Amino acid sequence: MIFAFLIFFRVRPLTEADKKKAATGWEEFKKKMPKDVAIVSEYAHIWGTTYNGMILVESRDLSAFHDFWHRFRETTRWYVPETKTYIAQKEE
Repeated sequence: MIFAFLIFFRVRPLTEADKKKAATGWEEFKKKMPKDVAIVSEYAHIWGTTYNGMILVESRDLSAFHDFWHRFRETTRWYVPETKTYIAQKEE
């Protein structure tokens, strides 16, 4: 069974220095991804919503995603004040 997690996020306004810091932190975060969780794609604009972007994450293990989620929020909380997550189950 594969679970997909659509994580919508809103980024607060950032200075150029903060944009660099956020981008660097995000790249470092992705280098340390757990093997049971994969970022399938990243989207910079989500039209029709109030969110700035979305990432699509997949995992077969809900516990692994839970661990990912906490690391994700610890890494991004300073510039991402709001998220909304939808969970889907892929039929195989």
